Amino acid sequence: MRDEALIHFHYGRQISAGLVLAANGSAAPDLISEAAPYLDPRNPGRSVVGFCACHPDMVEDVIAPPPAGWQDWRFTEWDNWFGRINGVFLVDLKLLRVVQYPLYSCGSSIVRCDLSGLPRRLVPVEEWLARK
Repeated sequence: MRDEALIHFHYGRQISAGLVLAANGSAAPDLISEAAPYLDPRNPGRSVVGFCACHPDMVEDVIAPPPAGWQDWRFTEWDNWFGRINGVFLVDLKLLRVVQYPLYSCGSSIVRCDLSGLPRRLVPVEEWLARK
């Protein structure tokens, strides 16, 4: 049985390229949480680089961002984009939450992943802006 996952970072309508985890995809929430200090709170592309820096041996491939309109996608569209065992993980850098579109499900689920309590570099946007 394959244990793959795809991770995209987004901030509003900006979305990053996707990171393919060819193994240990079920650990994606934990890996995202561990990488949080390396993520850029307002830059999806730099967050991809940060994740790769934190987990250089976990990323098998990087694929293009999804086409326009991805914000309205439901399970079927994400499954067509990347229909794998553990599905797609969308890391919302603005709301600091992770949404998973798992295989064999009719909708998304919010994944427990503590992004807000980690060191300085990733904080809720309102708090970050207040510091500037």
